[in-house]
Amino acid sequence: MRLGAQFVDRRAMLKLGGAAGLTMLATGAPRALAWGPRHHGAERMLVVADPRYSASRSFAFSLEQCGASVLSLASGMARLWFDAIAPRLDGSLHAVAGLTLHSELFVLERLAETRPCYVGMHDWRCRNDSRHELAGVLDLKGVAAALSSDEREWASLLGPALVAAAPREFQQRRIVLSRCVAAADGPRFFVSWVLAPRARSPL
Repeated sequence: MRLGAQFVDRRAMLKLGGAAGLTMLATGAPRALAWGPRHHGAERMLVVADPRYSASRSFAFSLEQCGASVLSLASGMARLWFDAIAPRLDGSLHAVAGLTLHSELFVLERLAETRPCYVGMHDWRCRNDSRHELAGVLDLKGVAAALSSDEREWASLLGPALVAAAPREFQQRRIVLSRCVAAADGPRFFVSWVLAPRARSPL
């Protein structure tokens, strides 16, 4: 890519984009999440959906019903960051969420140069039932209850539970063992996450 009189390679572009994102993320960070139960929906939230997996699509659809805008991961996380997420880091965006593979979260963390305010590890490896490790600056009681309430609809219940979760001053942790079923088209390990650009990200 040509920028002015100089050529910029892909690595330089990633660094440039990450630095710009960090500058925007660092401005005016409040002590708690900027979204939560005091908002009646998630109108200022983006949700990333991986079209390959029905659980990811269900999670995204449930948040779309709350008012969030859905972004397809079909083009890859890096392109999604530069084309759709970074341009909204001007104060109009309260949160970005997703139920994806860990690799997508890894890329997002590097591009944003910050860590999520909530992460849930959903694991079916080496077992028939599921183990969910939740951590974040949210009240995780309702999130844990959603994961335990319906073994087949866990992904669609998780999104609204995250929107409804009240901010917390300190990090919360929960482990949930349930009989949530891994979808036939899904992986044996999923990660749910929320990145709140204007919030503390202590994880």
